Amino acid sequence: MTYMRLHVLTWLCCAVLTANSQGVYLPAHHYSTHVLDRMEIKQGRLATPQEFNLTNRYFRRDAIARYVDSFDLTTTRLTPADYFNLLYLQSDNFEWTNSQNTLSKRRSRTGVYTYKSAFYAVNTPDFKLSVNPVTHQFAASETNKDGIVSFNTRGVEMRAAIGNNIGVYTRMEDDLYKPHSWSYDYFLTNRVLPGEGFLKTEDSVTFNYWRARGYVSFNVNKYIDMQFGHDNNFIGNGYRTLYMSDFSRPHLFLRVNTRIWKLNYTNIYGMVYDYTRFMGLRYPRRHYYATQYLAMNVAKNLHVGLFQTIVFQRDTGYANGGFDPEYLNPIIFYKAVENGLNSPDKAIIGGDFKYNFLKHFSLYGQAVISELILQEVIKRSGWFGNKYAGQLGLKYIDMFGVSNLDMQLEYNFARPYMYTSFNPRNAYVNYNQPMAHPLGANFTEQIAVLRYQPLNRLQLKAVGMIAAYGNDTGNTNWGRNIALNYNTRMKDYNNTIGQGVATQLLMGDFTASYMLFHNFFIDVQLAYRKTISDLPVFQSETFLIGGGIRWNMSERRLDF
Repeated sequence: MTYMRLHVLTWLCCAVLTANSQGVYLPAHHYSTHVLDRMEIKQGRLATPQEFNLTNRYFRRDAIARYVDSFDLTTTRLTPADYFNLLYLQSDNFEWTNSQNTLSKRRSRTGVYTYKSAFYAVNTPDFKLSVNPVTHQFAASETNKDGIVSFNTRGVEMRAAIGNNIGVYTRMEDDLYKPHSWSYDYFLTNRVLPGEGFLKTEDSVTFNYWRARGYVSFNVNKYIDMQFGHDNNFIGNGYRTLYMSDFSRPHLFLRVNTRIWKLNYTNIYGMVYDYTRFMGLRYPRRHYYATQYLAMNVAKNLHVGLFQTIVFQRDTGYANGGFDPEYLNPIIFYKAVENGLNSPDKAIIGGDFKYNFLKHFSLYGQAVISELILQEVIKRSGWFGNKYAGQLGLKYIDMFGVSNLDMQLEYNFARPYMYTSFNPRNAYVNYNQPMAHPLGANFTEQIAVLRYQPLNRLQLKAVGMIAAYGNDTGNTNWGRNIALNYNTRMKDYNNTIGQGVATQLLMGDFTASYMLFHNFFIDVQLAYRKTISDLPVFQSETFLIGGGIRWNMSERRLDF
């Protein structure tokens, strides 16, 4: 049966669900993210707040199923791979669609592989359950490292919906990781691995640790839903973000999403941790953040957003510790509160846009300010306190008329000392890892991403990155390490991006992924990474070749 006939049959047998059903959310870097991005651009209109929001990676599974079930096929030119991907979305969110496409040919009455995307499933009006094994087995040879680089991940993932109002998600993994050379260098410098928490070993070349994520979500009413648990968030349209990324370790947070009219409004209240290499076995200190993000579809194909976050930790000398209830106000301007209290807290504000046009292009960008005096900017004095960052990017799908050939170009920069504070515990850092861009601050970066889906089940991706930044030596602070007290800066004026030990990072990789069956991928990867610096200690060059399998896991990226 052709894909055209199959998709017509599929959509005829779909039923639209009630607006109040509650699903859990897609994991970060899920296969579906790029598919939804493509579909939004190809439709020539932005997804409504009731469907999903690509900027804050807000993808409720029930809403995705409704979006696919009601997709307007008459006004959108789709390729065979696009039809395959839409059917994939239905299968991956089987609980919320009545499509027969989601059923497995191997289904049994026991609930084992009744559906293509679930090892075990229960699907009743009042209770929905999906349980899946999770594994990532990857091995590679790297020229700048003795032995083998490898991931050995085993775990389980479970998601459930209770009635129409409650969703539950949990994921447990046991990881054995023989790190890449640059990941191990990151550990030697920061005593943490990117994205991970406390490690009991200090010198091992093989790290064994648990990774856990979990939350409960529930509907307050038709317009508001909430999520409480332990995970990450990502806000931004780009490959990178200067707002809030998932680079650091998962943490505890409460997220409130409000969807009404053309508005999608997000509040996030989180608790993160400090960590230093000299902490030993002591329990790390907490600090907190409160974030607001307002997104609005001001036109059919134009989105604008406003972002603000406050980071705070009241340590010795302040009478009021813990989470400041002043920041629980869901609609107040945090900077006014911070000024009104004469508090030591760190405020970050920003704005962004996305403009989709010609059903092939998406132009996007961010502007973020940590601190700024306009007079100093006009004078071009290089004052250290002018802390700002920016992003500009372009996506081009079906490039030059080639089906499913997609390109993304992106430029990012951050001034020295961006995200820093006079109190290191107020810096925009979680467990000694930046909460925004992996490079911290004091950098420029250019990224190119090329994706191609020549066959329905085959994905080819090439990523190239060039970054320039200034490194520190000894006790110097030129503004890249955002965990440092900015009062240790080297000078007040004439600060420029890249100051310090000039270093250039060149990185590229190519990955071929074949989906053997639903969410089971066979990967082959080639990667090259080189750093060029004024000091030999910061120079390196390595080439990597490897491969492996992933089952119900997203691709792990270590491009920093």
